[in-house]
Amino acid sequence: VAAARLGLKSVLRAYVGADQNGQECLASLIQDGVDTTFVERQDGKKTNYHYVLWFQDDRTILIKHEDFDYELPDIGEPKWIYISSAGENSLPFHQTLVEYFAAHPAVKLAFQPGTFQIKFGAAALAGIYRRADAFFCNRDEAKRILQTTEDGMRKLLTMMHGLGPKIVTITDGVKGAYASDGEQAWYMRPYPDPKPPLSRTGAGDAFSSTFTVALALGKSVPEALRLAPINSMSVVQQVGARAGLLTWSQLE
Repeated sequence: VAAARLGLKSVLRAYVGADQNGQECLASLIQDGVDTTFVERQDGKKTNYHYVLWFQDDRTILIKHEDFDYELPDIGEPKWIYISSAGENSLPFHQTLVEYFAAHPAVKLAFQPGTFQIKFGAAALAGIYRRADAFFCNRDEAKRILQTTEDGMRKLLTMMHGLGPKIVTITDGVKGAYASDGEQAWYMRPYPDPKPPLSRTGAGDAFSSTFTVALALGKSVPEALRLAPINSMSVVQQVGARAGLLTWSQLE
């Protein structure tokens, strides 16, 4: 949705159940201009339904993934693929993705691991990390992925580069975000909130997707790092991960 609102042709590969929630998800995506050709409705499965424990401006999300039958259709050769949250049974599917990227070296990869992808461990997803053109996580996630107690951001960036990603971005909540291309590193403070945040759900997703769109449009890492926090600021002013996402003109 972020990519579609920012002007790119956005196509989603995902799974929903043949239920009312799945139908509402599809309708919402279509309304936002996302191509749902590769969104698969699987009979006998329930659409993923997560609960958000919301207190003041912070939240904890209770994740419940349905065991969908993951496979890769003929998606051709898009300029960018953005991989994020997948279920606990998706590990073999990631090997399929590694094989796809090996056969399509021109396709750029952005990787923002979800709960189970982090739980799999970096070794199990080594092929994805090595292939990533852009990688995103927060500070706590970086420490879990790297299995380290190291807290210094410069060191965490260097260690994450060691797994293979060309551009590494690590967010640090209200303290801002850091990015590195392996040679230089940059810091960006949060974009000022016009009023106190309502809910932080989707702030990280807005940041990572906007950063990726900026790269896809030919922007430099510092430019992407300037643009991404603006969408995060907008998202936390409304309920949910989608409502506050901006268009390109609004972002500028």
